[in-house]
Amino acid sequence: MIIYNPHNEQILSERVPLAEQLLTQISAKYCFISGSFLYKEKYEDIDIFIVSRSKRKVELENSKIKITLIDFNNLHSLFYHSVSKSCIAKNILPKKQLKVTIADYWDVINEAVPTIINQKDAFHKSVRFLILYTEYFKNKIILDTFELNKEISQYQDYKQLLGYISEKVPITINKKVTRSYIRRFFYTQAALYKDLFDYPAQRFLYNLCHTITRGITYDQS
Repeated sequence: MIIYNPHNEQILSERVPLAEQLLTQISAKYCFISGSFLYKEKYEDIDIFIVSRSKRKVELENSKIKITLIDFNNLHSLFYHSVSKSCIAKNILPKKQLKVTIADYWDVINEAVPTIINQKDAFHKSVRFLILYTEYFKNKIILDTFELNKEISQYQDYKQLLGYISEKVPITINKKVTRSYIRRFFYTQAALYKDLFDYPAQRFLYNLCHTITRGITYDQS
């Protein structure tokens, strides 16, 4: 077994042999366990990730096991770099250079905002990508599952999270892309939301786009 533990997190020692037992039942060369199973006494799922080109379904006899297949073509993703950063793996895991764009980031925001507004206080599992991408573009830090759960746990109210988006996203995006890109991309996005202004999520996204574009003016002053 290979243990990736860059921050010396408190991996529960009794979980290591169980992780090894589960991973040896999987025929794939590259598989690993990440998430709360490794460091929390109480956990909901055992998150197992299998890197494979095969789409064949893998099942293990444990109701808590959640298996996610990751294609080799997706090893450049922020998701893979995050979940594999702190884990117990069957073998040394393959790596590809991270590739992530502002357009990818906006897709995450575009999906997260309606979820947050519609689910109110049951949003915690649905905002992992939002915080992962925001913290990466803001600080160039890839959060592992331990760090990500710690960040998410700070938000007990959905309005706090909307405040986080309103505060962090415009500043982060304005620092990462050119003014011409902001004009071209976010004016187009705002136009798409304008026709759906009666919906709270679309109205929030519309206003967020305009806050981002106004950041150009602030930067020029």
